[in-house]
Amino acid sequence: MRTNPNTCSFSTRPLRRARSHKVLGPVAGQCFEINISHEDGRWTIQIPEVGAATKANTRPAVEPAARECIASHTGIPIGYISVWTRD
Repeated sequence: MRTNPNTCSFSTRPLRRARSHKVLGPVAGQCFEINISHEDGRWTIQIPEVGAATKANTRPAVEPAARECIASHTGIPIGYISVWTRD
């Protein structure tokens, strides 16, 4: 059975391949400078741009604590926040 080429629902053009979309990881959308000091066995973290402060028990915990504090004060997702410390 032949079909009319004007009414055929099939195309003679080659099929396009589906494009795969790349999912990008978090990118630093905002960078904040933090000031840290070691007092009484704990690290005190000052975030001047936000007007907030927080504390951390160890030096490796300073950055995550600062990012969490900034995220809670600004509403920026934590994955988009980076911090810079002048040591």
